[in-house]
Amino acid sequence: MFRGHIIIDAIRRRSVNGLVPFNLDVFKYQAPAFLKSARRQEEDFSLDILDMAYYTARTICTYTLTNQELYFDIISSLLSHLNFVDLNNNNLTLSESRYKRLRDFSKSTRIGEMAQGINTYFVTKRLGFPYFIDYDLAKEKTSIRFESGGKSPDFVILNSTLTKVGLYESKGNMNGNATRDLLSAFGQINDVYSPPCIDYKIPVSLRFQDNNDYSNKKIRKIRKSSINYAFVETDCSTHKEYIPLKKLHYASWFYLVGDFKRVEAILEENNVPEINDNDQFYELDNTTDEQNPIYWVKQPLLLENNTFLNGFVTYFFLHGYFRTSKNFKIGIYKKVIDGLVNEADEGFQSPERNIAYLKKYSDGTLLYFKVDNL
Repeated sequence: MFRGHIIIDAIRRRSVNGLVPFNLDVFKYQAPAFLKSARRQEEDFSLDILDMAYYTARTICTYTLTNQELYFDIISSLLSHLNFVDLNNNNLTLSESRYKRLRDFSKSTRIGEMAQGINTYFVTKRLGFPYFIDYDLAKEKTSIRFESGGKSPDFVILNSTLTKVGLYESKGNMNGNATRDLLSAFGQINDVYSPPCIDYKIPVSLRFQDNNDYSNKKIRKIRKSSINYAFVETDCSTHKEYIPLKKLHYASWFYLVGDFKRVEAILEENNVPEINDNDQFYELDNTTDEQNPIYWVKQPLLLENNTFLNGFVTYFFLHGYFRTSKNFKIGIYKKVIDGLVNEADEGFQSPERNIAYLKKYSDGTLLYFKVDNL
């Protein structure tokens, strides 16, 4: 089966009326010991298969912005991750048999990338940090002088009002030890020294559980993957210029949709070109959300690069329905683009109104997925 059909089949198997979420346990630990005995269980965190795929892709894009030739690798990677998910379980578990078939180096890569996507969605949605930027990219492209005495953390993160900055490190394992992962992640974050003052330090570990479809050993309890994290706050009195970080966050979205010209403009000129009425890449929609216009990508997941595809334009679609853009769309609120163009020193406030089939994310990016017509 073509892997592009995995998402479609997954949705059909989960629900004919909508995207049914998977549930994860959430445990909050106390730094710096991260003792299991002192952890506190919080409300379950839920996400569906599109959330998982979207944020896995977004996180991978953050550290491949200068490599357009890796675009197909990213799309292929996010689709292959979906092979792991047990679609018959409302709790998030992974297929043990599929995991066993991988070589050791592939296991660590797949688990790490999936964990990073899910953990990042948790940090953006539950913890309130919608903007995430690759640490090395932020260090290279902004005036915030991050320095590390050891292995650097994954991401610099910003809160929704662009007033607080944090460092976040993601870990993931299969049936592993959350305390050990959190200690390692917190060590990487603490290796970053001033300047600047860091408002928040957030280590996160995703402990995947398998569905036991390989060994078939007797399971004593219902299995459920868990997000394990700590939230360490520091009182920082200094306020930095965070608009460049905000632009770098959206560069990963432009990369995902194939708008490499705007990626280059952000990286090279710290500039986001405006979208004109006759733009060949986007179309303006004033009807889906009448009070909040949306820019939709005309052809979802477009790859165009004359330097390595010998002048050909190549389109990648997850399913034949997507060619009409009736069932699947990738978009962004117009007010987000306007804020980037005008360098507005403010975050994005998502409209409260719910719209059928429209998935809204905290940074103002959107997915439209009309499952009832599949």
